[in-house]
Amino acid sequence: MKRLMAGVPVIALMIALMIVGCGRRGEGSDGLRRPAPIPVEVTAVERGSITAFVRGTGTITAHDDVLVSAEVGGRVVRIPAVVGDDVEMGGVLVVLDDELPALAVKQAEAQLLMAEADLRDAEAGLKRASYLWRNKDISDADHEAAETRAIAARGVHMTAEAALAISSRQLRDTLVASPIAGTVAFVHVEEGQLVAPGTPVVHVVNDAELEVDLGIGEEDVVNVKPGAGAEIEVRPLPGKTFRGRVEYVGPRADDLTKTYPVRVTIRNRDGALRAGMIADVGIAAHVLRDVIVIERDWVLDRYGESAVFVAVDSTAVRRKISLGRVVGARVVVLAGLESGDKLVTLGLSQLSDGARIGIKAEH
Repeated sequence: MKRLMAGVPVIALMIALMIVGCGRRGEGSDGLRRPAPIPVEVTAVERGSITAFVRGTGTITAHDDVLVSAEVGGRVVRIPAVVGDDVEMGGVLVVLDDELPALAVKQAEAQLLMAEADLRDAEAGLKRASYLWRNKDISDADHEAAETRAIAARGVHMTAEAALAISSRQLRDTLVASPIAGTVAFVHVEEGQLVAPGTPVVHVVNDAELEVDLGIGEEDVVNVKPGAGAEIEVRPLPGKTFRGRVEYVGPRADDLTKTYPVRVTIRNRDGALRAGMIADVGIAAHVLRDVIVIERDWVLDRYGESAVFVAVDSTAVRRKISLGRVVGARVVVLAGLESGDKLVTLGLSQLSDGARIGIKAEH
């Protein structure tokens, strides 16, 4: 019994030491227990420049987009154009039956030959009549008749030349050619189909240069200038940005939309963009220089006030700030931050003013 009782003080002493040791790990110099520091990441505040964009949405169109029509009537005998094929300027898209136009050319050539013969005869007759008239061997009336016949013969000859030119043109137009270099987008006819003059036959698009037409409001259009750079994004290609430039800014607002027309051109070098895509366009309006810009996610909006947390030594200090222009996911800070401040960027949701923090990363 004595041996058992003798061991009790030793055990009690060990338990007491463990309790004291555990209690001291969370205590400060004043002996009070404090919570563990909250891990955060911070970023040093710097002044710099940022480009403000005017945004708009529009449909991408090709700079050269041509619906080619037949200029003469006839039956389609061959269609060299296939959707997706690249064609050169002057390349044949559709071939029409040329039998009748070829016969018309021969007929016009024959009429021209007869007109040339009649003109030579009339001019020779006028030459003889003029000689006789100068020698007083024929009357004035006979000389005038010879002149009239020569003039009429020249008119008939000119008409025959024009008829040959027209029929030759119609023969050439049986080969429907592309007026631009581009890609065949649609073929609207089939072999054997009879087409009339003006019938659309093939749609050709040159998408090497594309355009987006936008409507910009009056509050933004004053900052948009021709030649300004633009960034273009489309939903089918997320995360990819294309570069363009402002071609023109309209001088007058549209009566219906009350917006000013702005056209942006895009060099489609890799062919990734397609006509008909919906584009989100950001136009570089002006550059803000020597300003403090932070991510909008780093700003806390509580009770209608904007604030951030700044790391001061090992303490999170809540700092009220005044915000300016919003540029995408970033915002300009007009007051409340200075260069060199260590702005808390990760771990904000756990912080309160005066909270102890532990900086695990600094950018």
